[in-house]
Amino acid sequence: MSARDFYDQLAADYHLVYWDWEAAIERQADALDQLIRNACPQAKEILDCSCGIGTQAIGLALRGYRVHGTDVSERSLDRARREAERLGAMVSFGVCDFRDLSSVDGLFDVVISCDNAIPHMLTDDDLHRVFTAMYTKLRQGGLIVISVRDYDKAMIERPPTGLPVIHAGPPRRVAVRLHDWDAPDSPMYTVRFLILTEGRSGWTVEQYSTRYRALKRSVLKRAAELAGFARIAWHTAEEVPFHQPVMTGLKVGGPKLDSLKSSQ
Repeated sequence: MSARDFYDQLAADYHLVYWDWEAAIERQADALDQLIRNACPQAKEILDCSCGIGTQAIGLALRGYRVHGTDVSERSLDRARREAERLGAMVSFGVCDFRDLSSVDGLFDVVISCDNAIPHMLTDDDLHRVFTAMYTKLRQGGLIVISVRDYDKAMIERPPTGLPVIHAGPPRRVAVRLHDWDAPDSPMYTVRFLILTEGRSGWTVEQYSTRYRALKRSVLKRAAELAGFARIAWHTAEEVPFHQPVMTGLKVGGPKLDSLKSSQ
């Protein structure tokens, strides 16, 4: 299943991967706002280029930023629009694959991609395309902010599952995340989200699956450097605080095109 199909199907249930989605919106916005203010204090305009159902875009808009959210999943964007309206957030949205952001108008002070979107890029070529696309949408001095799972740790531990998330309901619902690694030494794996719902006659199960590549910090840092980013820094979940490690970098020069071509 493609990432687009995965998120189209999961859009209605995506909030279930959080214990409390609306609390997560507020908590994540606090953490991201702190990062942005520290690194780019004059920032006003943000592009969330993998916005999903609006988890980060909505919270940042409620903190006064002008936010444009894009995503490859139209159903996720439909839900993001509804949630933004319901929560009183002024956010514009548009369909776009973050490997090519040329259809997005204008430049931004900050470009973000959170909640482990970038590890959907299964090849080095696609990974470089994403970072280069984000670079082109930033003003000089602009900031990139990405978050991914802690793959430096996961590549050692190879966790078979994440913690189940239980929602009391009614109806009672449980979200379970399974990790099927391709091989003991492979960074490739399939994630299966199982959404269990309790009904009068018992439990039903919906399954959604997609592919990921476990991208270590060194790999992401190198990809960002090749795209032209500088002053790249990693921030742990304890430091930010955020639910995933966060990488930041600044647009302060031109992309290293020769290095990029030689790496492909």
